[in-house]
Amino acid sequence: MGRSRVCAAGGARLPRAGPARRRYCSGACRAQAYRDRQTSGRIIAVGVLTAETEATGDAELLERLLCPVCRQPVLPGGRRRKDARYCSGTCRTRAWRHRRLPLEDREDPVLATVTSTRHPKTQGATQ
Repeated sequence: MGRSRVCAAGGARLPRAGPARRRYCSGACRAQAYRDRQTSGRIIAVGVLTAETEATGDAELLERLLCPVCRQPVLPGGRRRKDARYCSGTCRTRAWRHRRLPLEDREDPVLATVTSTRHPKTQGATQ
């Protein structure tokens, strides 16, 4: 017999009955593979833009590419708004809470210890 075919996204076996060109075991796997391709394209684009802005010294564009709270790259598009300013809902909420405080209670800068599972764990504010 021939080799058993596996799903390109999840690695599960594909059903024997079905077209020979079939690559995914389900619609969910196909959709996840599409989202992964879109995200990787945005990551590459943000990386290229970040490198260009650092090389040219364009601080304004670099500020728009990085989250103002945690300094992680912001990946707009996909399931996010194209004009997203923050990398996650956690950072957006943290910035809102900081803006909500009276001026005398504010700390500068906004950066704080990130406790979200989305971000790598950090020990305090770094820039």
